[in-house]
Amino acid sequence: MKKSIAARVLGALGLVVLLSTAVTFLFGNTTFVVAKAVLGLAAMIAGFALGEPGGVKRFFGGRAAHYGFFTALSGLFVVVILVVANYGATRRPKSWDLTKNRIFTLGDDTNRLLGSLKTDIRALAFYGQAEPDYPVAQDLLRRYAARSPRLTFELVDPYRRPELVKQYAITETGPRIILVAPDGKELARVRTPDEQGLTNGLVQATRTGTRTMLFTQGHGEPDPHGTGEKGYGQAAAALEGEGWKVEPLSLFEKAEVPSDATVVVVAGARKAFLTPEVRALQAYWARGGHLAVLLEPEVDAGLDALLADLGVEAGNDMIVDPSPVAQLFGGTPVTPIVAPSQNHPITRDLAQTGLLFPTTRSLVARTGAAPFPSPLALSGKDSWAETDVKSLYGKGAKKDEGEKVGPIPVAMAVEKPGGEKDGKKTAGARAVVTGDSEFCSNAFVGLLANSDFFLNVASWLGEQEDRITVRPKAREASQLFLTEAQTAAIRFVTIDVLPVALLGAGLAVWLVRRSR
Repeated sequence: MKKSIAARVLGALGLVVLLSTAVTFLFGNTTFVVAKAVLGLAAMIAGFALGEPGGVKRFFGGRAAHYGFFTALSGLFVVVILVVANYGATRRPKSWDLTKNRIFTLGDDTNRLLGSLKTDIRALAFYGQAEPDYPVAQDLLRRYAARSPRLTFELVDPYRRPELVKQYAITETGPRIILVAPDGKELARVRTPDEQGLTNGLVQATRTGTRTMLFTQGHGEPDPHGTGEKGYGQAAAALEGEGWKVEPLSLFEKAEVPSDATVVVVAGARKAFLTPEVRALQAYWARGGHLAVLLEPEVDAGLDALLADLGVEAGNDMIVDPSPVAQLFGGTPVTPIVAPSQNHPITRDLAQTGLLFPTTRSLVARTGAAPFPSPLALSGKDSWAETDVKSLYGKGAKKDEGEKVGPIPVAMAVEKPGGEKDGKKTAGARAVVTGDSEFCSNAFVGLLANSDFFLNVASWLGEQEDRITVRPKAREASQLFLTEAQTAAIRFVTIDVLPVALLGAGLAVWLVRRSR
């Protein structure tokens, strides 16, 4: 009797192993398929050989045949589903991002850029398969290529293609993704394999001409490439990533703004500008220049005449917001979170977020200003503009009668349309004025929507409205890097070995209990 049970179990297990070769075949490993087929047949033959006379006939003639038929039919159905699913995944791949932070979903800025590509671009990613960044770059480029047929990519092993490494001057510490035209001409370099870096690289590859942003110097302004807390190094790096050329500007030697300047930034001046410098900035505005004037409280930068031309008046005060919500980051009433406006292209996409403006002064449109400035950001409804600034460093300030109350503009934009002069068309002028200059410093540019606000200001001033957007953030995710062999082993065990083992064990238990 025990011999008969063992024969049945052995035969059933052999049948299961033999049928499971169809699943193993999907992995493309012929050796495993042949080995399992031989093992299954051997087990079935051994079971038949050990069975008692007539046992095989009873096995296939009774209820076992009935259950065995439906088991085989179910197995065949599963195999068909797997084949169809794999075929569909190959022909029309589809994925769903179920992560909490949407780390595998491309941002609106990226999708819009990919949809607007007019020429073919090829991305060459120089990463070896053993490098941690290889799967990251591969996955990222696959998602980009799936969104636009004009973008293709190739993962290049630096050790196998030394001629390409030499051609594009690839180094271990330098940019490893090169965007090239169909003829192989280099268009842009991408230093990091992330969405922000690759999107910025595509922006550089698709833009023509050079945009220059000049930061005035000589009045206590922070260094545009400075790495300290007060410097603008991070903001400058973000600008350069989008194709801007960032340089300092001194008006001492020659009180004239260069003709090739796209945008001039006056940021965080601690000393007053000289009259010739102010006149140079006024002349630049008059001929259709683009200005960003980032002021500071308690500082007379000598720019009242320029601000008057822009139709903006800066208050000699400091915004105070006692609301606890407005003090989440700064922790003090003079470091408020301000709300972007929904009524201007610069801040339209940022309206649901906030901006952190440390120690900002109030702004107001001058009476009769033409064109009329538009508010970009306003303080909270509980805020006010404290005129007795010194009291803020003592026992604190209280709202006094006559002081401006919130919401109060702390950032404004003005646009002067072009016209005709002496039969010639004149360029339109644009300007942005803020009551704070530290929001784009290294200490604060990464908080809330400060970075997007600053970059949107630059895009609007540079007349690049298609770059006014919420840019993709650098997202961090917990990742486990596996080799191809490890990945194949995990798939084989979970999809093939474990199901077969469970099915075989179930059949063995059923046969043993049936024979009792």
